[in-house]
Amino acid sequence: MKTFWIKTVAALIIAALLTIGAYRYQDTRQPVAEITFPLGNVLVQPKGKNKMQKASFKQKLYNGDKIKTQPKSRCEIKFNDGTVVRIDEQSIYTIQKAEIKKTEKKVESFLSLGRLWANVQKLARNTDKWLLKGPSAVVAVRGTVYRMDANKDKSSRVLVYEGKVAVSPSWNPAGTGDARNNSGPPRQVNGPTQVSGPRVVSMEEWLEIIKAQQQIVVTPDGKYTKSEFDPAADARSSWVQWNLERDKLLKR
Repeated sequence: MKTFWIKTVAALIIAALLTIGAYRYQDTRQPVAEITFPLGNVLVQPKGKNKMQKASFKQKLYNGDKIKTQPKSRCEIKFNDGTVVRIDEQSIYTIQKAEIKKTEKKVESFLSLGRLWANVQKLARNTDKWLLKGPSAVVAVRGTVYRMDANKDKSSRVLVYEGKVAVSPSWNPAGTGDARNNSGPPRQVNGPTQVSGPRVVSMEEWLEIIKAQQQIVVTPDGKYTKSEFDPAADARSSWVQWNLERDKLLKR
């Protein structure tokens, strides 16, 4: 009997210690965003987990979390600074790293497949950054409305609705230097220029400013085509219409 009680007490102590340890671990993880509108079948894979879990309304999201939407499903995510990101059906989006504080804001995320709409709050400091990575491009913003398509052929398409964004290839995040060849003297990057029509540009030029009503398509080999798009024709898309309606709710 004595042995039985010793084993029982020991088991309870171990269980209590494990519970306390798990609680402390969870308590140190700070959420960086939450799901504000899961539509249909939305799944979340927490960092370090092997399985997807069904998302819930107001579910907290953390660094490393992956969000996936099934067919006929969409998801709206709101970051702690008020920035809103939405992903369309059959999309995969990962919050890689987000530090949102009063003194700094640094966010990096990755759209590996599908379509994303972003309404990014204005960044207060020059040191702040908000990067969205796609299969072949990286978008840096300071407060704007834009969307990205991450296609199955590994190309990326970016369209800007308000403000402007800086786009560079995925191996050269928004002017941080070409990781494939960073030798030689610094190269001057030209500012925004008038866009008259589509043109294919080699990877040698590489950082482009995309303004409102402009779009850019980046191929996996680092080349891109930059052009203007017709907002009226674009607005006929049900995906665009839905986002415009959701954005109106943010301004109320």
